[in-house]
Amino acid sequence: MQKDSNYKIEIEKNGVIAFVPRGNSMWPILKNKGQSVIIHKKTEKDKITRFSVIFYERSNGALVLHRVLGFCEQGYIVCGDSQFDLEKVKDEQIFGVMEGFYSGKKYIEVTDKAYLNRVEKWYKRKTLRKIRLKCFNFKNRVISKLKRIAKKILKKEKNNV
Repeated sequence: MQKDSNYKIEIEKNGVIAFVPRGNSMWPILKNKGQSVIIHKKTEKDKITRFSVIFYERSNGALVLHRVLGFCEQGYIVCGDSQFDLEKVKDEQIFGVMEGFYSGKKYIEVTDKAYLNRVEKWYKRKTLRKIRLKCFNFKNRVISKLKRIAKKILKKEKNNV
């Protein structure tokens, strides 16, 4: 998530911008401060499809780069690659569309078949990842609770000695 309105100004002025995104919401495809993305100004000709990456502004002014997962009456359903919460985005909130990114010195276009296959595989496993995360969190809560109980028991035993 970016809070820099200069990106909006620059894309309006030049029609295209390149920057290094901050945050982990698009991991593992885009890593925090790891790749430069190329975003062009959204035009009427742009056909935003499932798995397109859009640059948009939230109502709080935050600029966000997330992936389109579906469509709704209001516009688009988007989510970060490493997130699970879906968000509805109106067409008028979108001001840019990612056309590619640099992974090291290699430029990868969003139309690249290997890239699209990787994205599709990542999203096919999203439900499984969510279940695993919930199980992991549940396990950690149980362990934490057991540790607290054990500490109380040990404290009582120590006081009784």
